[in-house]
Amino acid sequence: MKSTQKISCAVDSWITEEELPPRAGLKVIRRNGLNYGLTEDEIQDRNEFIRCYLLSYHELLTMIPKQDTKEDFFIVDCDINDPEYSAFNTVDYQRQMRPFNKYGYAIKKMLERVKDLAIIHSSASDDESRSKEHKRYQAFVNRKLRNRLLTLIERYNATQNEEQRFKLKQQIAELNRRILDCKRIWERYAPPENWDC
Repeated sequence: MKSTQKISCAVDSWITEEELPPRAGLKVIRRNGLNYGLTEDEIQDRNEFIRCYLLSYHELLTMIPKQDTKEDFFIVDCDINDPEYSAFNTVDYQRQMRPFNKYGYAIKKMLERVKDLAIIHSSASDDESRSKEHKRYQAFVNRKLRNRLLTLIERYNATQNEEQRFKLKQQIAELNRRILDCKRIWERYAPPENWDC
């Protein structure tokens, strides 16, 4: 233990104070610095002057009295008869919202796709692109509706149970209705005079 102390004292005697790196608490003073030659009070006075000068631009706004409110955002004890009452700050708004209909959304998007295909077909300039768009329309309807319809018809013919046949008949009618909707949209946006294919 004493030998390490002797060694450290010997090493400390070799290093002069000027060769030591600066301590973390020391600041580098630059002659061209903003605060060179100023005391802390002078720096604070200068900063206060700059702050007041910048606030002078907004002097009219600072003269407006500010109302002290206890509740900035939330309304306490909100009643239906209060003028502050709103459906958006209660759960009643959410109760009135209908649940999202995924099937209806899918049908809507499918019909929009048929409309887009029909518009592309009607705006095509040559017969080849028209026939291509018509094939795309038929493939789309087959993929989305007709293939499912054919499987339901096969199941309907194979089923002997009247209850299942009734459910299958409803599903078949729904798919037929959707196919007719697609056909009606196609005929509306891709008029038959363009059907050279």
